[in-house]
Amino acid sequence: EVAVANRTTIDITMAPDLQSLNEVVVVGYGTQKKSSVVAAISSVSSKEINALPVPSVEQALQGRAAGVIVTNNGAPGETPIVRIRGVNSINFASNPLYVVDGIPQVGNFNLFDNRDIESVEVLKDANSAAIYGSRAAAGVILITTKKGSRDGKVHVNLDSYVGTQSAWRQLDIMNRDEYVRYGSALLGNAGAALPPRFATLNTPIYEGTTQTFAQTETDWQKEMFRAAPIVQHNLSVSGGNEKSRFYTSGGYFRQDGIMLGTSFERYNLRLNSDHQIMKGVTLGQTLFVGYGTQISEQNPGGRSQIQNMIRMTPYIPVFNPTNLGGYGGATGADASDPQNPVRAALQDISRTGSIRVLGTIFLEVDIFKGLKYRFNVGGDFATSRNYGRQPIYSEGFNSRPFTTISDSRNNYFSPVYTNQLTFDRTFGKHYINAIGVIEYQRANSVSLNASGQSLSIDARELDGLNNRGYTARREESAIFSYIGRVNYEYANKYLFSASVRRDGASQFAPGRKFGNFPSIGVGWRISEEGFMKNVAFLSEAKIRASYGSMGFIPGNYLWQSVINPNTETIIGGNRVPGAFYERLGNRDLQWEITNMFNVGIDAGFLRNRITFSAEYFDRNTDNLILDVSPAISTGYSVPTTANIGRMRNWGYEFQATYNETRNAFRWSVSANLGVVRNRVNALESPTAFLDRGGNADFGGFDITRTVAGLPVQSFFGWMPVGIFQSQAEIFGTDGRPAAPVQNLPLNSDGTVNRSTTGENGYNNPANAGKFTRPGDIRFADLNNDGRITADDRTFLGSFLPDFTYGINFSANYKNFDLTMFFQGVHGNEVFNGVKVIQQGMLRLFNASPDVLRAWTPQNTNTDVPRAVNGDPNNNSRTSTRFIEDGSYLRLKNLSIGYTIPAATLQRITGGRLGNFRVYVASQNLLTFTRYTGYDPEIGSRFNSSLTQGIDYGQFPQARTLMVGLQAGF
Repeated sequence: EVAVANRTTIDITMAPDLQSLNEVVVVGYGTQKKSSVVAAISSVSSKEINALPVPSVEQALQGRAAGVIVTNNGAPGETPIVRIRGVNSINFASNPLYVVDGIPQVGNFNLFDNRDIESVEVLKDANSAAIYGSRAAAGVILITTKKGSRDGKVHVNLDSYVGTQSAWRQLDIMNRDEYVRYGSALLGNAGAALPPRFATLNTPIYEGTTQTFAQTETDWQKEMFRAAPIVQHNLSVSGGNEKSRFYTSGGYFRQDGIMLGTSFERYNLRLNSDHQIMKGVTLGQTLFVGYGTQISEQNPGGRSQIQNMIRMTPYIPVFNPTNLGGYGGATGADASDPQNPVRAALQDISRTGSIRVLGTIFLEVDIFKGLKYRFNVGGDFATSRNYGRQPIYSEGFNSRPFTTISDSRNNYFSPVYTNQLTFDRTFGKHYINAIGVIEYQRANSVSLNASGQSLSIDARELDGLNNRGYTARREESAIFSYIGRVNYEYANKYLFSASVRRDGASQFAPGRKFGNFPSIGVGWRISEEGFMKNVAFLSEAKIRASYGSMGFIPGNYLWQSVINPNTETIIGGNRVPGAFYERLGNRDLQWEITNMFNVGIDAGFLRNRITFSAEYFDRNTDNLILDVSPAISTGYSVPTTANIGRMRNWGYEFQATYNETRNAFRWSVSANLGVVRNRVNALESPTAFLDRGGNADFGGFDITRTVAGLPVQSFFGWMPVGIFQSQAEIFGTDGRPAAPVQNLPLNSDGTVNRSTTGENGYNNPANAGKFTRPGDIRFADLNNDGRITADDRTFLGSFLPDFTYGINFSANYKNFDLTMFFQGVHGNEVFNGVKVIQQGMLRLFNASPDVLRAWTPQNTNTDVPRAVNGDPNNNSRTSTRFIEDGSYLRLKNLSIGYTIPAATLQRITGGRLGNFRVYVASQNLLTFTRYTGYDPEIGSRFNSSLTQGIDYGQFPQARTLMVGLQAGF
């Protein structure tokens, strides 16, 4: 509205009304007015999805929807971890079901171009998600791609950016002189000989060079981290009229990793169209083709590259032409066995090439007014090849005597057939929308893996290799479904929704294949009541509630007995091949069933200038599928899979938006906050537990424990209570231990063996590296038995945050625009395995300068225990010493743009260019955190739901700076 006053000419600039554009949301098997939705659905617009320079829609969802936790795994091309309203399973990943243009169970979107996406809806409660039945327990994400317009014009749009990435943080690592000083203390305190190189640093690195070890100072972080380019180009052509419309695009994306030896590259094409071939009959299709290549991070020695760059000896050069392969490395004269990370990044190869084709064809017929029939057939085809090459090398401690070549091929095809009837009519004050669906989907995957070895450093292919081996696998599954849903409204005030899905799945035994998944939801639009019409400031008010059931299918063949063909026996004196049953089958295996209750409120104020929504949910999962170890007497060696657990997730979600316009200045701010709580209610037995995360390089003890009564995968270990300052604190005047310790030699009468001789003599100089001594950490004796044992462990925190949040601010002034997006988590703990690498002092590797503050009789005011090779007191064990606050707030995106005025473009280009915008942007520009590792955003390196939040040295997030342009013709 504009006041005319005395003006005869009024200039008006039209702006998109995002509130109106979002009035219709996509739901399962249809659409629905937003005002009529009684379910918990979060909508994310195309603009929000494309705000970040990331290759996948999963990454773009981070911080955009309350209750949706996205944790990036860092490296280019890696799939992030997505959790909707918490962890839904224990033994299996709690990944949501993805549905793209009606095709369910589509995952890994690295080959998709986000600029082809029209909208994303996240179905979070049972009323919205139960229509997908047996696969919806972890939530559903609906992705709708662009279809083109009907304005009779052809639109050509170019969207491009180029940028550079860098590591936003690096850690302090000791230099050459500090390493020698530390190594001397570490080995000297253990009574061990010093590395011979420490006394010969002035010798040449190799014959024929004048450079000595004393002159070499290698910064392995500098050698591994780099400024890495990122580039995106997308060109789309779309258009149409009342009869036909189309959308086609082509895209290119490349992202080099900020660490050597990592990258991701993608090419993609899309063609969507629909055509009214006669009155009441529409034919349409979608087609996507993508090709990508990912070069993955190497893991030499089973360690991450971060672990290797921290541990690598600083006076060793990167290259050494006298070594086989040409790379420098430590020998027994230097340290333990650190790996040269540059060698692994540049010499070893793990390259995966992937092709994906996803398409649908549909026919829609108007049978009579209000009744439509739609037949949809779609298919998801994917093929990939992973090529690995690890050539011969020798760099001292570490070497490889032969070249290993591996070649893995995987093919996947999943067709889906959907028959759907939709009834949609209004009768006076009554509105009814009903659907009936019969759907069939099957999946077939085939894999072939081959490997071999060669004594040639130049070997490239499998042909001619020695020790060749092959494995092959085929998996098939099918699901047949009957689906029904009814939505009813009365007078646009009273809302009702009910659905039921009956699924039959091949993954279960006969008699257990079918399950029913119902849901119901109700809503009341209070703002439409007569007594609310005079409340001027209230634009919208709706309360809603829902309840329903959803399922989870864990995998194929779990109910069946497993035959192991790798055995032999003796028959008639001859050795003959044989087979045996190694797992007992379970014909009673069923779905994991999730029942969810949800209640919410939606409100709008001041003509929806302010909008607000709040949710409470309670989700209970029964029949958790876990492994049960068989009794030894049964003869079976592999655990049986059974339904033996229960788990609960509950929490709150809030979302608010404020929009304001002041003449030429328009701005808006939106925020969301999600609170999720988790508790395991039951496992195999009241005393059962699941321990995970143990690794010899990180203290050697398990790091997490899952047990009934606490959150899944809680950190579990010991409690330090200080550092022993003297022998008197370890054993008293009576010769007996004065404090609970783990490692003391005791005589038969309970006194400490203080002999200066003998294998167990405490004061024997040969045992300097044994037993608990002053400078070691004192751990709490929680069970008061006078000893430090595994029974003194306790729960140390959870990787699950207290809450997650996102804040988005956007503003426009004339032709300038500004966007700021903050994303964060609060209250989660992280096990800082990088700190174990830096301060663990298990063996002689490079480390953090913190170890120079280690306890000595002259330096007792410190929190770093004594440096002693072998760590006889297990100071590096899992404890609160390595548990840190993982909270962070990130300026995820900052963008400043300028759009050339339309009149200027018209004059300059003669009308050929419709719009032109240039911008500069950054991602992860600022990170506020108390976490001391490389990055507080910790995924799961070993792809397990029970190791998330453990920082084994994961690939960190990059800081990105870029410039871009958007042009329309």
